[in-house]
Amino acid sequence: MFEKLLDIISEGITVYEDQGTIIWCNNAATRILKQDKEHLLDKNIRDIFPHIDSHSKGDLIHVAGENKEILLSDSLKLAEKNKLVNVVLFREEKVPTLTHDSSPLKLDKPKYIFSNLIGKNKQFCEVISIAKKAALTSSPVLVHGETGTGKELFAQSIHNASERFDKPFVAINCAAIPENLLEGILFGTVKGAFTEAVNRPGLFEQASQGTIFFDEINSMSLNLQAKLLRVIQEKTVRRVGGVKDIPVDPRIISSLNIEPLEAMENGILRSDLFYRLSVVYISIPPLQARKDDIPLLTKHFIKKISQKLNRPVKTISPEVLEVIENYEWSGNIRQLEHAIECAINFIDTESEIALEHFPQYLSFVSNRLPVPTSSIAKNKILRREIEEIERSKIIRILQRHKGNISRTARDLGVSRQSLYYRMRKYSIAINKKTNGYNN
Repeated sequence: MFEKLLDIISEGITVYEDQGTIIWCNNAATRILKQDKEHLLDKNIRDIFPHIDSHSKGDLIHVAGENKEILLSDSLKLAEKNKLVNVVLFREEKVPTLTHDSSPLKLDKPKYIFSNLIGKNKQFCEVISIAKKAALTSSPVLVHGETGTGKELFAQSIHNASERFDKPFVAINCAAIPENLLEGILFGTVKGAFTEAVNRPGLFEQASQGTIFFDEINSMSLNLQAKLLRVIQEKTVRRVGGVKDIPVDPRIISSLNIEPLEAMENGILRSDLFYRLSVVYISIPPLQARKDDIPLLTKHFIKKISQKLNRPVKTISPEVLEVIENYEWSGNIRQLEHAIECAINFIDTESEIALEHFPQYLSFVSNRLPVPTSSIAKNKILRREIEEIERSKIIRILQRHKGNISRTARDLGVSRQSLYYRMRKYSIAINKKTNGYNN
C-alpha cells in the first residue's frame, strides 16, 4: 500500500544501501532517469549520480551519461529491517538550455577561427590584425559593429587563438534575458535566495580560466553594469543570496551594436565600465564600407548554402552581382547570406542565380530596377553630385539638432548606424565643444 502511494507522486525516490546498491525506486525515478526499474535495481547510486556524496538538499546534481541536471529535493537515512538505508528524493529542474543557437546562453565549443573571417578589404583586414594581437593577451576586448557584421565570430576567433582555447567559451545575449533572471545566471544563486532558488554556479564561475562573451552589453541595466564592474575589478563573484566571495578569472569580450559615445551619452552604458572593457577596442566595418568583399562573400555563401540545400547552383550572373554590390545592405553580412539562401531555395535546376530568385522585400527586386551595365561608370559625375547633396543635408540636420545623433537619424528617416556610416563616409566629425563640424 505504502509503495503504491509513493509510485503516484511526481518526485523521484531512490533507496540505496551504504555501499551504494539501489534496492528500491518509484515510477517517477524511472521516468526522470529514463531507465527501466529492472535496470536501476542493483545498480550503484554513484553510477547514476557520480557526486551524490558531496551534494545536499537544494543542489543541482548531474546525471551520468545525460546532458541534464536534476534538483536534489532531500536526502535522509531511514531504518529498514534493523538497518539504515539512504533515501534520495529528486525532481526535474527547468534550467536554461545552453546548447542551441537560438538560446541566449551558449556553452558549446566555439567553432569559428580567424580563417573563417572572409574578406580582403583593407579596413577589414586591419581589424583582423588587431584581433589577432588581442588573442595573444588576456586583456578585455570590446567589439563594436552593426547588427549582422559578425561580432561573435570575432569573439570566438580570439578565444580559439588564445591560450584559453581549451577552456570554456560562454556567450550570453544581454538583450534576450530579463534583468531579474540575468543576475542569477551571471553570478549564480544559493539555496533560499528566493523561491525555488538552488545552489547553482553562475556563468562567471563556469567561464573561469576561459572566456565570457557579453553580446550587446549596452542592453544590460545600469544596476547590473555596476555589479559587473565590481566583478572585473575584484576578480571575485558573490552568488545571489550568498555571503562568500568566489575567485574567478574569465577573459571578458563584450560587444556593442551602437557607437560607444552614443551609448554613454544616452545613459545606457556606464563610462567607467566602458573604459574597463575597451582595453582593446575593435570596430568592425559595415558591409557598406567593404563592398569590394561582396563578390568574395557571395561566392562563399553560394558554395556553402548550395551544399546544405543540395542545389546545383554554382554562380551568380555578373549583372545581378553588380546590382547587389550597389545595394545598401542595412542588415550587413547576415542579410546578404539570408538573401542568397532565399534565392537558392527558389532554384530547381538552374546553376546561376538570377534577379527574380531574390526575396521580394529587397528594393532592387520590388522596384524592378533595370540591371546596370556600363551606365554606372558613365554616371559617376551624377553620383558625386547626389553624394554632395546628401552630405550637405546631413550637416544641416545635425546643426539643427545640435549634434544629437538619435534626433538627426529620426529626422532623416535612417537608422543611427546608417547615419554613422554616412558621417564616416563623408568625413563629418562633431566638435563637442562648439557644436561645430570638422569637414
